[in-house]
Amino acid sequence: MSDGGGSALPDRGARLPGGYRGRLAPSPTGFLHLGHARTFWTAWERARQHAGTLVLRNEDLDAARCRRVYVEAMIEDLRWLGVCWEEGPDCGGPHAPYEQSRRLPLYREALERLRCQGLVYPCSCSRQDVLRALRAPHAGEDEPVYPGTCRPENTVRSPSRTPAARASWRFHVPDGQAVRFVDGAAGPQTFVAGVDFGDFIVWRHDDLPS
Repeated sequence: MSDGGGSALPDRGARLPGGYRGRLAPSPTGFLHLGHARTFWTAWERARQHAGTLVLRNEDLDAARCRRVYVEAMIEDLRWLGVCWEEGPDCGGPHAPYEQSRRLPLYREALERLRCQGLVYPCSCSRQDVLRALRAPHAGEDEPVYPGTCRPENTVRSPSRTPAARASWRFHVPDGQAVRFVDGAAGPQTFVAGVDFGDFIVWRHDDLPS
């Protein structure tokens, strides 16, 4: 349900086009722990309840910390736990590859499309820069709302220029637009762009997707 130009997802319990797809996305920077087990078991249960597909995605973008031994261990541990998936790095699937590091060309293509549409812009602000600009972060927020320091003043969307120095890329959110959805546990939720969340990073300054 939506009004005032907001965006909405189907009501709780409604069947999604194409069927339900859930995911497991561990990062092989260490061995799995009990927190992972609980989260992944929940994802598996939800996929089963919706007669959907569960996908295992290997989040191996941190080349300095990821190890093959952790990949093998996470698959073994999940199998031992009884969690099953239909698509993944060990069994393949129609949307392979399922290792993020092997999908970087696809992510770069997506970033370029956003850049050409003027939907993203380069940003040189660090987290400390953002906090200083705000003077004080909003209480209770995990991520402060970006104050727009590097946001282009031009309101007409045009291709963003590639910065000379390394920078992050932020998505230009539509200020004032409400995003509405139904959370399976917390119920109806509404968040307003520019108020509850701001321009967020989609590509990091170290040349990796966020």
